[in-house]
Amino acid sequence: MLRDLDLVVEPGERVLLVGPSGSGKSTLLRALAGLLETADAGERTGSMSIDGHAPGARPGEVGLVLQEPGAGVVASTVGRDVAFGLENVGADPASMPGRARAALDAVGLHMALEAPTASLSGGETQRLALAGAVAMEPSVLLLDEPTAMLDPVSAASVRRVVSEVVEREGLTTVVVEHLLEPWLPFASRIVVLDDGGRIIADGEPARVLAEHGQRLADEGVWVPGVAPPEPRLLDADVLGRPAHTADGTVVAELLDARVVRRSLGADGRVREVVAVDGADVTMRAGQSTVLVGPSGSGKSTLLAAVAGFLPTEGRSERFAELTTTEAAREVAWVPQWPSAAIVAGTVLDDMLLTSRALGLDEDEAWARAERILDAVGLLRLAGADPRHLSGGEQRRLSVATSLVHRPRMVLADEPTVGQDRRTWAAVMGLLESARRAGTALGIATHDPAVVAGADAVVSLQTVGQPPPPPRQRRPLAARCGPLALLLGAMLGVPAGILAAGWQGGLAVLAVMVALTVPALWAPGEGARPRGRVRGILLRMIPGLLGAVSVGWSTWLLADQDLGVALGAVTRVLVIIYPSAVLIRYVDSDRLGDHLAQLLGFPARPAVALSAALQRLHTFGDTWSQLGSIRRVRGIGPSRSPVSVLRHVWALTIGLLVRTLGSAAALAVAMDARGFATAYRRTWATRARWRAADSLLVVAAGVPVLVAVGTRQLF
Repeated sequence: MLRDLDLVVEPGERVLLVGPSGSGKSTLLRALAGLLETADAGERTGSMSIDGHAPGARPGEVGLVLQEPGAGVVASTVGRDVAFGLENVGADPASMPGRARAALDAVGLHMALEAPTASLSGGETQRLALAGAVAMEPSVLLLDEPTAMLDPVSAASVRRVVSEVVEREGLTTVVVEHLLEPWLPFASRIVVLDDGGRIIADGEPARVLAEHGQRLADEGVWVPGVAPPEPRLLDADVLGRPAHTADGTVVAELLDARVVRRSLGADGRVREVVAVDGADVTMRAGQSTVLVGPSGSGKSTLLAAVAGFLPTEGRSERFAELTTTEAAREVAWVPQWPSAAIVAGTVLDDMLLTSRALGLDEDEAWARAERILDAVGLLRLAGADPRHLSGGEQRRLSVATSLVHRPRMVLADEPTVGQDRRTWAAVMGLLESARRAGTALGIATHDPAVVAGADAVVSLQTVGQPPPPPRQRRPLAARCGPLALLLGAMLGVPAGILAAGWQGGLAVLAVMVALTVPALWAPGEGARPRGRVRGILLRMIPGLLGAVSVGWSTWLLADQDLGVALGAVTRVLVIIYPSAVLIRYVDSDRLGDHLAQLLGFPARPAVALSAALQRLHTFGDTWSQLGSIRRVRGIGPSRSPVSVLRHVWALTIGLLVRTLGSAAALAVAMDARGFATAYRRTWATRARWRAADSLLVVAAGVPVLVAVGTRQLF
């Protein structure tokens, strides 16, 4: 990482920090933000200060946009996410909507404040993260590849916004970027790191480039005026031709494709967005097809549709109906966020995973994996945990992993993001070697050098959305506050415990079902909400399985007494039923507000719980993504019940690991917006306990009284 680093940044300087992939640029930004010990394990020596005090001591003084901004989304709506930093610096709540709107407009994210964050594309999420940092009006702004996932127009817009904000506010700025040229008009100074994290050049941009340009290019820096490097091809015997493939053969095809993405909002409503409409794409063996278009135009969605991950309207020849083994032989996937593709515990095991699942020769696969790792500079890390690699290293690993088992088609989403000249040549060398060997390549990219070498280019445009559906009436339960909803759900526990026998349990359950009718009643103007009863039944499925399991165990332990077993079943159902009805209406953002403002919870646990619940809405997508990854890696389920159970268990563990990793990244992102040192925090929304909340709690207490009464009757 960083070694022997002496760096002084004067107030108002605009520093462009560059260097090879893995040289410690992101680590330096986190150190300047006071997040080094939070984010990374290891030893630190020396001292750091900002304006004479420790970094991070003053909330909002430093704004940091992380390299993977999707990990830092803290709220379920766009407006509330931008307002998070404003809350931490004690801004006036009345000013927050206007400041959030201004920040979103400044970065070109023109959408309603109530828009769900779960529906944003990768590029849109990056702009949201930048808006959250800009809104705080920090004195120091740290940007870690802020335009890496954006199209050229959007990237230019972001650079213009950054320049205007920095000029207007007189901010001190450090920008990490691999591409120097677009940022040269902005930068007043360039600092260059080498592979070991040491400064090898520092000074005014024109002078540094004039004196050290060729050396910097040799070190991997994208020096303006120096042509892109040639891809470093592998020897022809490393990859080899995929089985049963002749050049020009159609491997996958979508014609007039239409893909509708669905996301669950904080209010429990499902929102539909047309991500792709009328697209045609054909993947041929031995050819590369590049998808281009503005951020949010559906490039990632179209790649996923080609792989068979998403339901797609239109004529198609793709892989949705293949078995796991067949799919792994046909297609490999490099996702936009490469950390999502990590499955094994070491770099080498991750490389060999699919080859082993397909039963390929171990020695050959091992030799091929080592040569590919060496080509992308990761052989020295073969025994390391891939989750601990840098973002650029994880992306190279994801590309390398996709090729070891020689699939017929590789779909790569932004494979060159975050790469220096040397690693770019290595990544494109791998992909070009695979194409020459007969693999069909599908690449979503904004990289002009990648587009220039493509055999076919598919240009996508942002799809116009249909008018929003008529506003739905809200059920009475949805109009209650989150604390009342949680308390109402929790009252199912004493009701289940106190119910006497299966007769008492059924009586209590009948009362609960009767109370559901007014709870789901949706008076007023607007469209009638759909799926309320169906949603309850779906949410009851896990509980029903648990109830049957408890009843079976009780029946065995109670000398096969059916009455006792039925009593256990009804108790479980009584306990879980209120949650199945009410929990879906808990707004995660409002829950944090209510816990802190009404119950006096400390801000940190209240907001952390709110952010964690906000992530619950993404669990379904994460589960599906993990399943897709395992499928194309060859370790998905077969048709046997044992295989399905193993698959579900693996997905559960994978979801847990992803959740823990996401929680760590989220903590860093929250602290990057002043949360750790927020000594005078305000709240964007005022929490109130209303009459409807009291009425719901009283109604939820009725089954408890009925349960007490059953002890006298049964």
